[in-house]
Amino acid sequence: MKFKLFTTMCLVAILTVSVFSQTDGSTNKSLTTQITEKGNTISWESRTYDFKTVEQNKPAIAEFVFTNTSSEPISISRVKSSCGCTVTGYDKAPILPGQESKITATYNSRKPGSFRKSISVFMSDNSQFTLNIKGKVEAKGQLTKKDI
Repeated sequence: MKFKLFTTMCLVAILTVSVFSQTDGSTNKSLTTQITEKGNTISWESRTYDFKTVEQNKPAIAEFVFTNTSSEPISISRVKSSCGCTVTGYDKAPILPGQESKITATYNSRKPGSFRKSISVFMSDNSQFTLNIKGKVEAKGQLTKKDI
């Protein structure tokens, strides 16, 4: 009897967590997103960069600007892209309260077609953020609707 009750309670807990962790798939269109985790607040100008159309074999560079709005210095511990086609760069120095910093992401537009890549940002306070880049690479010499 205790085993059935325990199993039922575990199942209810798992279902509750899974229901509340789902998102509606909408994107936040606000200019600034504030995220508070463990006392540190980071304000991002945007966490998604849409290149729209990129010419093949030309690097596509996105900049993600953020501000440390907390009262403590923070630093970026690590930045990891979802594939080798995206190279990231960032300042390793601590970001003081009120200071702005940025993360750059350079997408290798070698392959034509649509793309969507994610970049994971790990902060010194163990918080984590996900940045996204997306767009479409047009093959060299490919006509667009504008050309016709």
